[in-house]
Amino acid sequence: MDNTTTNQSKIKNLALYGLFIALVYVATRFINIPGPTSGGLFHLGNVMAFTIAIVFGKKAGAISGAFGMALFDVTSSYFIWAPFTFIIRFTMGYIMGYLSHKAGSSKSKVIIFNSLGIIIATIIMVGGYYLTEAAMLGNFIAPIQSIWGNFMQCVVGAVIGLPLAYYLQGAFTRRNILTNL
Repeated sequence: MDNTTTNQSKIKNLALYGLFIALVYVATRFINIPGPTSGGLFHLGNVMAFTIAIVFGKKAGAISGAFGMALFDVTSSYFIWAPFTFIIRFTMGYIMGYLSHKAGSSKSKVIIFNSLGIIIATIIMVGGYYLTEAAMLGNFIAPIQSIWGNFMQCVVGAVIGLPLAYYLQGAFTRRNILTNL
């Protein structure tokens, strides 16, 4: 591979990651409902993050989730959460993308690995935000109210994101799009 091809590949990846980050940010920023009790936010950013991780893999999932949602935090009243969001979402996206691509093309393995990815990502998100909020508040009782909302974020992300990813993977495969990325 010559330098021109390598540079074109890097530019293409940079553009794709920028697009993925923007998709996660927009789904978080503009498709949301503020939480009534915990001060948290119910949004569709997880749908995009899960979909990107499943379709495009661990690197795209980690980068888009981390930067997209941390960017939301930085540009909103949640800015204090940004470094924690970055770490939590990076880990979620990496694991989700890693597991989804370990499954290969076997439908039963895809279902098992994607389900496992969602379960682990949910544990990381719920646990990560719980521990972060506990550290911020100085107690482990108050953050309990955030667990249900964070859990439901992942459930909605899975319920919408898994079928969307399945559809996109099929469409991209039929059109030979994923092999050119």
